[in-house]
Amino acid sequence: MAMAIAIAGGRGLVGDSRYQAEIAEWRKNYERDLRSEKGPLWLIARHTVAEGRTEIGSDTSNSIKLPDRAPKRIGAFERRSDKVTFVPAAGIAVNLNGKPMTGPAVLRTGVAPDPRDRIQFGDFEVIVTALDGNCQLAVRDRQSPLLKTFRGALWFPVNAGYRVEAAFTPYPQPKELKIPDTSGRIRTRQVPGYVTFQLNGDTMRLEPIATGNELFFMFKDRTSGRETYGAGRYLDTEMPKNGKVVLDFNKAYNPYCALNPNSSCPIPPKQNTLLTRVEAGEKHRGEH
Repeated sequence: MAMAIAIAGGRGLVGDSRYQAEIAEWRKNYERDLRSEKGPLWLIARHTVAEGRTEIGSDTSNSIKLPDRAPKRIGAFERRSDKVTFVPAAGIAVNLNGKPMTGPAVLRTGVAPDPRDRIQFGDFEVIVTALDGNCQLAVRDRQSPLLKTFRGALWFPVNAGYRVEAAFTPYPQPKELKIPDTSGRIRTRQVPGYVTFQLNGDTMRLEPIATGNELFFMFKDRTSGRETYGAGRYLDTEMPKNGKVVLDFNKAYNPYCALNPNSSCPIPPKQNTLLTRVEAGEKHRGEH
């Protein structure tokens, strides 16, 4: 049975050293990205920015308290609905997107992938996101304790049987899907269609989200909460070609929340629960 699955899904990749090397390189790059300044390990805190004035710095009198390495007062955020202005404190070297600030600035606060401004000072970077009346501030630190304690990703062995070709069926019109995330926000995204495929002897179905030039899949399976992260895993693919999509579950990865409870992660929709075990891709050590 296992050999039949491998032949059907792997398309002759069983024992292929080039395929093993491809997955090894992908996983190496994935771990590099986890440790990068845009990865989850730099994130040390997330705060709600209330209407009005919110001061930030290491002094305890600030509404948002930073580690003692930061200046006592960095400045203040002035919020009016989804409009957020940052006013730097006098005498403090603060950059906005890498350039020195000379006075107050209205921040771009769009939800990714829309542009968001980055406020930088010393080891720290602050990003504000505003959506539907919910305004949040993320603090990133190049000396984050998570960078020091991260032990690397944990993986299932590479199994070519979990590289499958799926048929893509487009919807007449993209479907809107409301996706909750772990911070309590609801995001609306476009679902262009669905894929069907054979895995472990059964027919499966998943709905992806269109993100730029890729399809983004969020899913759970019968390893979720056991060997893998309980909230599910993610998988990226190319756009359909001739009505086909290749799903390589050896490249399935965890949401950032699996590494950092301060991260905000979309939750897989119920229809993307696979009633089988997907013993491929990233496992979970159980820290969060």
